[in-house]
Amino acid sequence: MDTLIHWQAMRRNWRMQSLAALILPIAVVWFFHDRDGGAYQSVGLPLFIAGLMTLGLTVWRFRHYKSALLQVDGAAGTGNEQEWNRLHHHQLLGLTNAKLPGWVGMLHYVCTMEILPLILLVLASQGAMLLYRPAPQRFTQA
Repeated sequence: MDTLIHWQAMRRNWRMQSLAALILPIAVVWFFHDRDGGAYQSVGLPLFIAGLMTLGLTVWRFRHYKSALLQVDGAAGTGNEQEWNRLHHHQLLGLTNAKLPGWVGMLHYVCTMEILPLILLVLASQGAMLLYRPAPQRFTQA
């Protein structure tokens, strides 16, 4: 079994999820940019704090991804598809959890029309998504 195919699929999934997490906030800002002030200014700080707290879910999910990654590394050459499926599953769940701060940031922007918290939460989201990026050393295998 060729493991390079799995690593390439994981890298492709990571790239697509990262791109989606960047394009969606840009679309929200473009769609709502002509509005005056936000209608719910009082929820600004609680939403920002909630967005930062969702990073804890990413750290919790990363533990499962890391254990699946270690199982795949430990069973190198055995060709167990269940372990690869588990790794792909945990990567996608982790990437979804890593996008949560950006999603909360978009909600914050719609409520308050403040761009800086959106930028900070999207950057935090992108940083959390780096945890699920396959290592470049995986692609040098023959």
